[in-house]
Amino acid sequence: MTDIGAALARIEKRLDRVERAARLSYASLDDTALEVRDSSGSLRGVFGQQGDGTTAVNVVNGPPPPQPSAPVVVSVLGGVTVSWDGAFAGGAVLPLDWSRVEVHASPTAVYTPTAATLKATVETAQGCTVVVATPDLVYVQLVARSTSGTASIPSITVGPVGPTPVVATDILDGIVTTVKLANDAVTAAKVATGAIGTTKITDDAITTPKIVAAAVQAAQIDAEAVNASKIAAGAVTTAKLDALAVTSDKIAANSIIAGKIAAGAVSAQSLTIGLSQTIATKLTDTMADTTTWARVGETGTFTTVTGVSDAVAGATVMEVSGPASMERTENIPYDSSALYRITVRLRTTTAPTAGNPLVYLGLTGIAADGTTRVNATGANSVGSQHYVTAANLSIPTGTAWTTLTGYVQGTAATGTTTARPDPRTPGVAHTSVRYVRPLLRLLNGATGGTMQVDQVTVETVPTGAVNSVNIVDGAVTANAITANAVTTTKLAAGSVDATALKADAITGKTISGGSITGTTITGGTVTGSTIQTATAGKRIALLPDGTMALYSGRTGGETPGSLESGIRSDGEMQLGYLVLKPPTHGPTPPEITMAIGPIGEQQWNIGPLGLRAEGSAGYADIFGNLNVTGRLDVSNTPFTTYTPTVSGGGSATYGTRDGWYYKLGGLVFFEAYIVPSVTGSGSTNVTFTLPSTPYRGAANRRQAIPVHVGALGNCMAIIAAGGTSAAVDSIALNSGSNIVGSQLTTSTIITATGWYREA
Repeated sequence: MTDIGAALARIEKRLDRVERAARLSYASLDDTALEVRDSSGSLRGVFGQQGDGTTAVNVVNGPPPPQPSAPVVVSVLGGVTVSWDGAFAGGAVLPLDWSRVEVHASPTAVYTPTAATLKATVETAQGCTVVVATPDLVYVQLVARSTSGTASIPSITVGPVGPTPVVATDILDGIVTTVKLANDAVTAAKVATGAIGTTKITDDAITTPKIVAAAVQAAQIDAEAVNASKIAAGAVTTAKLDALAVTSDKIAANSIIAGKIAAGAVSAQSLTIGLSQTIATKLTDTMADTTTWARVGETGTFTTVTGVSDAVAGATVMEVSGPASMERTENIPYDSSALYRITVRLRTTTAPTAGNPLVYLGLTGIAADGTTRVNATGANSVGSQHYVTAANLSIPTGTAWTTLTGYVQGTAATGTTTARPDPRTPGVAHTSVRYVRPLLRLLNGATGGTMQVDQVTVETVPTGAVNSVNIVDGAVTANAITANAVTTTKLAAGSVDATALKADAITGKTISGGSITGTTITGGTVTGSTIQTATAGKRIALLPDGTMALYSGRTGGETPGSLESGIRSDGEMQLGYLVLKPPTHGPTPPEITMAIGPIGEQQWNIGPLGLRAEGSAGYADIFGNLNVTGRLDVSNTPFTTYTPTVSGGGSATYGTRDGWYYKLGGLVFFEAYIVPSVTGSGSTNVTFTLPSTPYRGAANRRQAIPVHVGALGNCMAIIAAGGTSAAVDSIALNSGSNIVGSQLTTSTIITATGWYREA
């Protein structure tokens, strides 16, 4: 029994040591794997030997990551850049099993991210920017992945955004080499006229089937580019040569022998001087010799002035006094497939005594005979020519030179007569134009004045295009960008951040939207949503609709007052108006309205008071009662004299008949004074006229005016209903009878003073 107890004690101690020790300190997984499951029993990971025989830690069945934040997509050469800021929608936290963010792009606005749309991945949780090469507009989405491969909901789609277009001026000379050009990339439209010279053509490469009839003209052949070794035997026939296409400077000496020319194919009329379509200057005139110019219109004079220190070259200028149309006498062959640039440098040194220093600059069209002018409509005239450099432009007076440039290419039934300073939209010459001459119409329509011209240039410009696939990423550096070439329209939204702004770069120019914190804004224009003097309390706010809101700062809340203007109709006309309202905490506020009509009618409305002014007349309307405390003075309402006419006096005559009246609206206050000089007769009622026709109203309605009639005493002049004359109907005594003619004597002086209502 003692031995059994000791044995049990030893076993208990050993078991205790085992339970306290790490469980897998000396464990191994032999040809198997350890599974990791969550609280629901779902498999989350496999540690050890995998199903394919490999050994790894494999995370499976993980939850989807949160939706990534929207990407920032910016156009660049050759494609777009896509930036992720490392954030998730709704401020979600980066999960511990996050693996990467996929960048998907598609030309379709609505699509499901798949392997076909996957363009790049972001492998850092801090976010980064990747480049997606594409020649097209694309829509971009971001998709997050967990270590188990589970995908998130795609981010908000951003687009369409495409590559930044590349034009010829963006390319450094010589960077587009042979290896950068795709097979068949150089087509006929991409090759400048005259660019393919003798050394570029393999011997016997040009055969008869390769040349369209009349396709080879003088403008397409560089000087001495086509020699005998470049033309297959019999390849050039009469049908392949356009009229005037082959000129002497295009043919190498002894290169075309008799066996290469079909009988009768080349005639004297088929030979002329051609035009090279290389990047070359066709004419630069620095005005050293003005005899090469002729005045072809107006009466001004011109001369050569030397010793001009600020002239562009040679210190010489052509000076024109008074209006003159100047045309260079030399013909320049016009190739309709070439793009021409015409540049003129000039200034106004003396202002005209009448009119403005207007100019028309460009080219005179010349017909095939080398003499007849062809204007934009085809007429033989100096007027309405191809003014592609300037048309009806005023050149300010001063010492500064003005340089003007215009472009022309091709022909049409009607030529261009307006300035075309953009090579992408050049003007056109009339269809009949075969030659051109520089044309300067100076001081057009003015009297007097002086202008100077120190250079005229006519040159051809290459018209080829370079697309994104021809430029290596990063090839366009800062040195390749012309000063001031990057304008507002070239900057993508949000591309200029604080680090790109030079200190003190934002001045009083135009600032749109956003927030400006500071003490003073000087000059310029501020464009935005709301501009206010404070964010709360008593303040003034300018609102986007043009209204000024006025806040009193009432603590219990309020409806702000306002000052607004606009256009509205009163039913008869359109009126410009201005309305002022005070702040209110509930009741409808009063308002003051001012308005003006289309021909100057003026209105003011203050509650029930309306004022109007039309020309020299003015009106006041009151809707309600008018209470006056003190004296009421009404201007422009004078006392006016009048002569009353007496009827019914029989034989009576009158030594005095006069009176006066005063009008206030429709009421008339008057006095009539009548003195008989001869006694009257008869039994007819005596009456007298009023200053105007009185209101007579309905039946049984009368007006009565106080009258004193000498010895007869006080009476009443009666205006009865139904009458139409301007006279009273009778003068009634207190006894009820009316005064008749026989009662008039030299002592019955009639004096009537009182009010009556006008009709």
